[in-house]
Amino acid sequence: RHLAVIGSVMRLLRGCYQCLVLHNIIMMKTSSAFASKNILQNTRAAASTTTTTTTPAAKEICETQITSTGTAEVLCTISNEEDSPRSSLWSEVAINAAKQFTITQRKKLHELGALDVERPVKIVGTSLSENCGLGDCVLEEKKEDGSDMLDDANTKIIHFQRHGQGYHNLICDMWRELGKPIDFDSADPNLNPVVRPEFLDPPLTALGMQQCSSQRDLCNSLSPDLVIVSPMLRCIQTAKLSFRDHVSTVPWVSHEGCREELGLLVGNKRRSITDIKADYSEINFDDIEHDEDVLWDEYGDRRETLLEKSERIYKFLTEYVRSRPEKEIAIVCHSAYLFTLLNAVMDIEEEELRSWFLTSEVRSLQMTFVDRE
Repeated sequence: RHLAVIGSVMRLLRGCYQCLVLHNIIMMKTSSAFASKNILQNTRAAASTTTTTTTPAAKEICETQITSTGTAEVLCTISNEEDSPRSSLWSEVAINAAKQFTITQRKKLHELGALDVERPVKIVGTSLSENCGLGDCVLEEKKEDGSDMLDDANTKIIHFQRHGQGYHNLICDMWRELGKPIDFDSADPNLNPVVRPEFLDPPLTALGMQQCSSQRDLCNSLSPDLVIVSPMLRCIQTAKLSFRDHVSTVPWVSHEGCREELGLLVGNKRRSITDIKADYSEINFDDIEHDEDVLWDEYGDRRETLLEKSERIYKFLTEYVRSRPEKEIAIVCHSAYLFTLLNAVMDIEEEELRSWFLTSEVRSLQMTFVDRE
């Protein structure tokens, strides 16, 4: 009888162990290969480097990108800022992906005629870096006697930043890794995961937070008189991590004019301003008219077009940014928004300024408003 009992217990334990193994396999699958690849690459970096992980100047930026074979990869690079340019912080995969987006999105803008629209106010953008390159187009050291560029009332310095990786980005990367195409114009959650209600105002992932924290030293070296953030949570979190040294020194405001495209995609729908204020009382939301997301709701089951987005961006720059008394401003927003702004709304010659933003990238430019006669 004792042997029978022991046998029963052993079978029970064996069954529990199998369930545990199955559970772990499922969790590993659903959490994707991102974390494991990140750990593996960090381990390899630690094994091959004895000083970069402990030196204060060392800096790590991680990128989730889709390879040419359709799989997602997390690539982390550790760099010493003293002897490496900022552009070296991004992987080749990330840089190549940005170049591809630059080509495909500019083609869409061209086909829609968005690149040929002439508006009453011409907005000219010029680089503030003598050697502007991908990931390295940031304001260089100002002149000791003050900056002559700001004597003109119609000229400002703008520091743009794209938000870090959000959970909507992560899920889309996982779909692509599994070989599932995404139709961002579809309202069917089986074809478009970002229309699911769970994606309402998604936050940054742990990877996204790491990306934004890595930009803190760079943002601390800038001197914005004002920080403007999109009301989307991922942008607020990005600004709080990257520009955290400016939180108590300059005003922080939020504006609907610099948020991502409206309609259909729940990942671009914000929470109520009441809820956001409860978490971020230090940010001024007075310029946002509605508590609920009325702007997003007005589009229903369709996405805001590139031409509509261009007009919203133009209005934001000419009616809000231009009228602000501050001469140097940081604006934290979104990649597709920024690409439309720099290509379809502003008049910019430097290709480096007009290219697709890397995750958490900061880019400075001089913005001049010229009234057409």
